[in-house]
Amino acid sequence: MTPLFTTFTNLVRDAGRSFWDALGHGIPADDLLPLLKPVARYAAPRVLSPLTTLATLLGLTILSGIALGALGLLLLALVGLYLLLNEVLGITVEIRPFAA
Repeated sequence: MTPLFTTFTNLVRDAGRSFWDALGHGIPADDLLPLLKPVARYAAPRVLSPLTTLATLLGLTILSGIALGALGLLLLALVGLYLLLNEVLGITVEIRPFAA
């Protein structure tokens, strides 16, 4: 690995570890709630701010489900292609590592 990549991965690991440690020790809710509030452009009426947040979280959940479904269909299609190539046409697919 290159030194730059190692430094970057160490930085990301340390940031993630400090975040989870702080979360485990209890971050006050007042510090986490601003992360869920819409930005100024979409938070104009104060009454609609919670609804906007809820709609965003619902949309995020739905889109995540669609992405997981698409991933499942992709894997199913790849298995189907492999079976067609291997069983019907007799073509084997081998992946070999590069010689060092």
